[in-house]
Amino acid sequence: MNSSEQFAPATYERLLNGELFQNYREAFQTTTGLRLSLDTAETIRPESAIPTVTRLRLPVRVSEKVVAWVTMQPVVVQSDKYSNFEDVARAMLEKDASAAEIKSARETYSKMSAVTRARLKAVQTLLQVLAVQLSEVAEQLFLEATESEPAPVRKAREFVMKHLSEAMFLEDVARYAGVSAFHFCKVFKKHTGHTFTSYVNHVRVEHAKKLLMKPRYCVTEVAFDAGFQSLSQFNRSFRRVTSKSPTEYRSELRSKGAVVAHAA
Repeated sequence: MNSSEQFAPATYERLLNGELFQNYREAFQTTTGLRLSLDTAETIRPESAIPTVTRLRLPVRVSEKVVAWVTMQPVVVQSDKYSNFEDVARAMLEKDASAAEIKSARETYSKMSAVTRARLKAVQTLLQVLAVQLSEVAEQLFLEATESEPAPVRKAREFVMKHLSEAMFLEDVARYAGVSAFHFCKVFKKHTGHTFTSYVNHVRVEHAKKLLMKPRYCVTEVAFDAGFQSLSQFNRSFRRVTSKSPTEYRSELRSKGAVVAHAA
C-alpha cells in the first residue's frame, strides 16, 4: 500500500481530529468494543505473523492517491482449523518460528478479541462506509486554503479558481505567487502534499462533477468549461480522480436522482 504523494500533515490532522472520525470512532468502540485509528504511511503497523490474526485496513483516498487508512485493532478470527493457541503454535512451528516468537505470540494472542468471520465481514462493511465518508471530507480539505499556508500557496489557489477554464502555465502561476517556479513547486508540494499539476486537474474535475449534475451541459461542454484542452484529456483526468468516465458518473447521478433537471 504505497502512495507516491502524501497528505499534507496539517490537513491530516484536521481529518483525524474532525467530528466525523472522532464521533465514528467513539460510536464504533462503544458498539463493538474494538478500537480504530487513522494511519498514514509513517504510522501504519506491520501485519501480524500469527495465524488467524487479522487487522482490517480501509483506504482513504484523495484523487487516486491513498492518503490514510482507517485501521481496526487486530483480532483473532475464529476458525475450526485453529480452535485454540496450541493449533496456532503448531502452525508457527511448521514455519520455523522460534520458541521466543511463539511465547510472544501467546501473550499477544491471549489479549486479543475473537470474532467470527460473519462478524468480521459486517465490521468491514461499517469501516468501508467510514472510509468513503472520510474520502469525501478529505477531497474538500484538499481543495481548501488554510491560514497556516504560506502566501504563495494561497495565491496559487486563488489564481487557479480565477483562471480555471483557461490554459494554465506554471511560470504564470509562480509569477502571480511572487516566487520562482522552482521554489513554487517545492513549497506547493510541501504544504498541499500534491504537485501543482495534480491539484489543478483535481480542481477541474471537481468543477466538472458539479456541471455534470446539469443535463443542459453535454460532456464536451463540461470538459472545456472546466479547462481541459481536449475531450480525451478530460476523460483521462476524470477517470484518474473518480475511477469512472464522465458518462458513467452522470449515469450514476441519474440513478440516485442527483441530476438537477432545471438547474440555472
